[in-house]
Amino acid sequence: MSCRTPDDFVAVTSPGHIMIGGLFAIHEKMLSSDDHPRRPQIQKCVGIKIITTIFHISSLDFPHFEISVFLQTLAMIHSIEMINNSTLLSGVKLGYEIYDTCTEVTAAMAATLRFLSKFNCSRETVIFQCDYSSYMPRVKAVIGAGYSEISMAVSRMLNLQLMPQVSYESTAEILSDKIRFPSFLRTVPSDFYQTKAMAHLIRQSGWNWVGAITTDDDYGRLALNTFATQAAANNVCIAFKEVLPAFLSDNTIDVRINQTLEKIIAEDQVNVIVVFLRKFHVFNLFTKAIERKISKIWIASDNWSTATKIITIPNVKKLGKVVGFTFRRGNMSSFHSFLQTLHLYPNDNNKPLHEFAMLFSACKYVKDGDLSQCISNYSEAALTYDSTKTIENHLFKRNDFLWHYSEPGLIHSIQLAVLALGHAIRDLCQDRDCQKPSAFQPWELLDVLKNVTFTDGRNSFHFDAHGDLNTGYDVVLWKETNGLMAVTKMAEYDLQRDVFITTNQETKREFWKLKQILSKCSKECSPGQMKKATGSQHSCCYECVSCPENHYSNETDMDHCLLCNNETHWAPVRSTTCFEKEVEYLDWDDSLALLLIALSCLESPLFWPLA
Repeated sequence: MSCRTPDDFVAVTSPGHIMIGGLFAIHEKMLSSDDHPRRPQIQKCVGIKIITTIFHISSLDFPHFEISVFLQTLAMIHSIEMINNSTLLSGVKLGYEIYDTCTEVTAAMAATLRFLSKFNCSRETVIFQCDYSSYMPRVKAVIGAGYSEISMAVSRMLNLQLMPQVSYESTAEILSDKIRFPSFLRTVPSDFYQTKAMAHLIRQSGWNWVGAITTDDDYGRLALNTFATQAAANNVCIAFKEVLPAFLSDNTIDVRINQTLEKIIAEDQVNVIVVFLRKFHVFNLFTKAIERKISKIWIASDNWSTATKIITIPNVKKLGKVVGFTFRRGNMSSFHSFLQTLHLYPNDNNKPLHEFAMLFSACKYVKDGDLSQCISNYSEAALTYDSTKTIENHLFKRNDFLWHYSEPGLIHSIQLAVLALGHAIRDLCQDRDCQKPSAFQPWELLDVLKNVTFTDGRNSFHFDAHGDLNTGYDVVLWKETNGLMAVTKMAEYDLQRDVFITTNQETKREFWKLKQILSKCSKECSPGQMKKATGSQHSCCYECVSCPENHYSNETDMDHCLLCNNETHWAPVRSTTCFEKEVEYLDWDDSLALLLIALSCLESPLFWPLA
């Protein structure tokens, strides 16, 4: 089903003097078109289709509702309302217009067209001009998107009007290029730092033979290439690289996941796998891996390292250990309070909230452990309509459910994106009447935003020359506590110094435990041995041979043995050191000495026979 009007396409909206756009992948999939030939219609996300009567609500399709991303939209709304209720923009109200990208570039591009359309124009038109300096678009800035692939496409369109785009999750290194993406900024570090940290962790743990799984899109390919470079610099070899289709709508995704698992099983010496995937990829991969009894160490990218949807997979502990990187968290208390009162929040102009309330009501009798799965995949033919009051009661009774699904690092990144825009608007509106839509153009806001310094109440932030906010990472470990899997912080990664900072002895012990797990192509060569290349293309694959006589090696995994000084030193086969040669003197009456004297005399000319 396609949208009928542009307003039908909006997920959440609220009026204001200055409008901010938002892009979030609340659903994982877009409806496919059955038309032949296919028509250029904007399809809706795969979500609920509700027909309301007085007593009954029918649902045709419910699956693929992403609770964690729904929470991200709430974080943007809450952060904007926090600014509106503060003195930061006295008398000026921020409004918002949020769209669901359905995890598809096409839907995001459609939303971007609307962002760029002329302000207060009933025809929703994007006017072509040679100079957009005085052009007044519908919104002043855009927050999003989450996935790098989508952010790249959106940014190329927003560049036309130099409209600020602040992403809360897109980490592809290429987005730091200000020649190609001049209006793009982000409140998270580039993948350059994440892959560097991963390679450092792998090397520090004594592993050098790893696998990598990624997606077939700009984000996946770029992340894999960057990681390969960082791995090589740390003497880490990648045994295999598996690439999965980027989108859930690709019907080959299950086949490719099965092939990837077969590869993991075949490469039995690989016990560490780096995973650059989206949440729905990891969910499907792990579900199948548990069935096949695969147990490894999984290095999680910031995409999914704290995803409750994956952490709560039944028997997830059987997968082995998960070590991940996540964005630094901030103060979540205000957002927690907001979620506690969500049942009182109006959902008239908030379609995802209305949808969540309906799904929550439909799953009201499901136990807590299965609630998220019920909400994500509900597909009953009909729903009995509870009154709005009853739905509110269900939300109120289980209001901590959403809190457990919050990803603190991502929520903080969204808060920082809103705060950055809020402070930049404050600076820009010092001598302007920003209650008027014509007070400034997006390109003017971009100029101020690049140089703004802002605070979250505890720390001060500013964008670097590449438009990045290099806040660093938390290193997390999935640990079972009281029968439930939980995310625990192991360390902090300092981007500037390239070091892991542990806070206590317990986390140091966790790092030590990781080192006890082997993931090497070849066994370590002992002192007295050297590495000898095999037929493999990887430098990590070799055999160990003993050092020959008069050679030695005194460290593990040496590439070659060292030569002793033959005049003064010597060494036996497989030696770890050189031994000094001893000078031994013979007594005159020693039988060996007499023999040597006799032999030397025979060699003397005095004893030669005459001719």
